[in-house]
Amino acid sequence: MKIENLEKTIDHRVILKDINLTFYQGEITGLIGQNGSGKTTFFRTLSGHYELDTGKIMIDQEDIQKNKLLKQKIFYIDEQYNFLSGYTLNKLLVFYQNAYASFNKEKYLTLTKKNNLNPNLKYRSMSKGMQGLYKMILAICSNAEYLLLDEPLDGLDFIVKKNVLGLLLDAVSENSRSIIISSHNLNELESIIDRALILKSNQIQLDYHLETLREHARKIQMVFKTKKVPQVVKENSRLLHFQGRVVTAIFEHYTEELKALIQAEQPVLFEELPLTLEDVFEANLTHEEMNNSLQGEMV
Repeated sequence: MKIENLEKTIDHRVILKDINLTFYQGEITGLIGQNGSGKTTFFRTLSGHYELDTGKIMIDQEDIQKNKLLKQKIFYIDEQYNFLSGYTLNKLLVFYQNAYASFNKEKYLTLTKKNNLNPNLKYRSMSKGMQGLYKMILAICSNAEYLLLDEPLDGLDFIVKKNVLGLLLDAVSENSRSIIISSHNLNELESIIDRALILKSNQIQLDYHLETLREHARKIQMVFKTKKVPQVVKENSRLLHFQGRVVTAIFEHYTEELKALIQAEQPVLFEELPLTLEDVFEANLTHEEMNNSLQGEMV
């Protein structure tokens, strides 16, 4: 799936602008952003729940606005406006079979039976955990190539969450699907995603492949003799914390040459710490504010 110059305005307010991305099959992508950053709008626009203002969404080099059948390749359930609650699982099965020509009924029946989901049960009478599990079963069995999952693990207990994650990972390994998933729990997200997108100020500000990030990035805690942070640190890092003389920073392109330049400043403490996705997210949110604070400290 290729997204070109996507923009979306709601009530005269720009929500998304200049979005250019490609999603690849066999890849799990995490969409990360603060509340109100536009994650749900992004999902609604990709799935066709919202019309595009400008831009294109292409699947197999075809514009989905021109070939509506391509929307069967995208699965999305809107958490706020979903229609599921009043229907039994039997009726929902019929609906999704009609909506997705490649719906795998046999797998659906196997999974719902395995998880003790009564077909005569109404969706709204199920616990939140069972609803989450059922939505994942629908997503998997739709056979859609692109699964858009907005906070699918939110509020699930440990056992249900484990089942949901198992279904998710099986779907990728068996069918080479592309999964785009948002979650507030970045530690949880980090354990399953291949790639992280950071949505900020209406745009995708950063696009990380986690394998590359782990290979090249480092989180370093440093203490210098004065409160002045060396220019080489400020120019090559995203500052995470700055308190007294203790500086914690993320270096996204860390090399032995850069390490030698920092150590030439004779830090009192120079220690590498474990780097997490949460660190990267926090550093990118606070980077500008931290730099402004540092300018005040150094004057």
